[in-house]
Amino acid sequence: MTQTFYATHPLKQAILLALTGLCAGYAISAQAQNHTINDTQAINDNTDTQKAALQHTKFDPIVVTATRSNKYLSETPIPVQVLDKNKLKQNHAQTLKQALELLPNVYLAQLRGKTGYEVRMQGLSGDQVLVLIDGLPVSASTSSSFNIAQYLNTQVEQIEVIQGAASAQYGSSAMGGVINIITKPISDTHASITAELGTNTSQNPSDNKFDNNYSFVEGSVEGALSDDKRLKARLSGAYRDDKGLSVDNEAWPRLKDATEQKQVQAKISFTPDINEVDTANPNSRYWLEAGYYEEEDSSRFNYVARNGAVQAQQRDEDIKRKRVSAGGETKIFAGNAEGYKLSGSALYENYDSQSHNTASGKVSDVRDFDLTTNLAQLQLDFPLIYSGENQWHAPQLGLKYQKDKLDQKIDGVSEFITDKVDRDVLEAYVQDDWALSDNTELVAGVRYQDDSDFGSHFAPKLALKHDYYDANNRKHVFRASVGQGYRVPNLKERYYLFDHSRYGYKVMGSPDLKPEESISYQLGYQTQLNDKVGVSVNGFYNDVKNLIQTDNNHPVMDGGIKVFSYDNVDKAETYGGDIGVDWQLNDKAMLNLGYGYLHTKNKTTGGDLTYSPEHKVTANVQYQVTDKLQFIQQVRYESKQLTDTAASSYSPHWWGLDSRFNYTASPNLDLYMAINNLLDEQRSASDANDQRPIDNRQWLVGASYHW
Repeated sequence: MTQTFYATHPLKQAILLALTGLCAGYAISAQAQNHTINDTQAINDNTDTQKAALQHTKFDPIVVTATRSNKYLSETPIPVQVLDKNKLKQNHAQTLKQALELLPNVYLAQLRGKTGYEVRMQGLSGDQVLVLIDGLPVSASTSSSFNIAQYLNTQVEQIEVIQGAASAQYGSSAMGGVINIITKPISDTHASITAELGTNTSQNPSDNKFDNNYSFVEGSVEGALSDDKRLKARLSGAYRDDKGLSVDNEAWPRLKDATEQKQVQAKISFTPDINEVDTANPNSRYWLEAGYYEEEDSSRFNYVARNGAVQAQQRDEDIKRKRVSAGGETKIFAGNAEGYKLSGSALYENYDSQSHNTASGKVSDVRDFDLTTNLAQLQLDFPLIYSGENQWHAPQLGLKYQKDKLDQKIDGVSEFITDKVDRDVLEAYVQDDWALSDNTELVAGVRYQDDSDFGSHFAPKLALKHDYYDANNRKHVFRASVGQGYRVPNLKERYYLFDHSRYGYKVMGSPDLKPEESISYQLGYQTQLNDKVGVSVNGFYNDVKNLIQTDNNHPVMDGGIKVFSYDNVDKAETYGGDIGVDWQLNDKAMLNLGYGYLHTKNKTTGGDLTYSPEHKVTANVQYQVTDKLQFIQQVRYESKQLTDTAASSYSPHWWGLDSRFNYTASPNLDLYMAINNLLDEQRSASDANDQRPIDNRQWLVGASYHW
């Protein structure tokens, strides 16, 4: 049954009231103000002018994820969090995981049974969060959740994060939000190399405190391939080696897995018009990109058999990801000065994982996982359609086709309950960005999805932004949105057969699963209190039904074997909010404060959802000691979190403290060092429910040279 927008929760009522009130009152406030909203054409043609108009906003990059079109951050109807390349560089964030740790309302959880982490937003798991690279999806590392530790931040311009249901813009899997990694444009001539080394002292597996337990190397070269600079290319690569952690080198188990990662990317771009080579948004541009990723993981642990015997085991996994994408955009001038913008892209990605266990010299559980994705998408942006004074429409149409094929075998035998394990989906969406007045903007959209197994579905979304200027000419931005989230069961949840009978259990997929659905409500406010202090406040409420989980409390017994299965077992609600403060203390010091509150409830059981800390705090102080030396102090706090519903087990709260020093030795050379987890607060090696940081105190040094 289709969910309704009937509001019973106070936050839902407030958001719907805000939507209604802003729509009704936009005309009145329009008469009192004379500040225009940026449109896509203005961004493309007059960037400097638009930036000057945003004098009260200290950080206002152009973002694309919220509306699938270029807008300044302050002008998006949907809140967007941005991690730009400078913030990533200053905080030595070499992976997507390290980058997302900087955000106050994004939560990370370790993947079960595999090396790596998933991202959780607004109480929803990594299965319900879509990760994109330049608008194209990345295959899930477990066929369910993407391992955010697997992406190395080479050539990243910025990372854009939107939270809450984004299915209307991005389809299934975007029920909890979207993370879009935007890569840098290719410059004329540039090269760089970065290297860093780290040690975990007493927990180095080598048992030598001063050994290099961690290393990272990244390099790139780019430039024009033709004299007219219309053809440009870039080659980049990165290598990361983490040897893991050992609490007791006399014992077999390792607290942290050893991981070796390699990533190579090559990209070519072509601008047909020689007069537009150096412009930010040319009328036409085309690109081709190829990437290769490789990872080797090694886990050491003790397995306790059903008879109580303890057996030392090692699990090794080799991962390869091949990715090829191509795309372009062009403007079509059909009697209109602004023109239509047609953009399209295509993707091929293959993710292959081979793993095995070794015990007493014998190899077992040889598993081969292979996931292939083919995708093509088109988008047509219409020129502005003016409907009155200071009123216009910016319509948008899109079409997407995706095919996923999954194969998984153990010891040569398929782990699926059917031979055919694939999925086709055709999607179409329409969106209208409507300027109701100078200061009020409404974005309405709907996405149609036709799944080969689940048929058709419509996912709508409505977002509203209103700008109010006070007597001091400072802008106050109000945002409200409501939309539907939708996620079809993935291939693993429907067809997987995880047979661990010799360990006493099985996990089985269910072809009869129903799609997950949610209604997401968002409310936000943002302003500059003065020239030095900026504040943002956001609230959310998600009402979810048909949550897909394995029912760990009620297995079916089959000849002494526990059989767990995926099922639509739960209804849930999540609500909360976050507060952010950016404070320029003086000419040398900047303070960023963030607080996130999260409440989750399983409506079926009445209990909390797992891995959802109620409170999270981040504080970041940047101090420019001299013209060349910068000091950054990062503080993090997470409250306790439920990890096991049946046993009512909790992971304890924790504090984290990271100190970083960045030194500009010359215009081409940067040096840096860091002490990560200065408080040395770490999870217990003997408690599986402890989700505190896995790394102990780490000392790190690095250098970056660019020319």
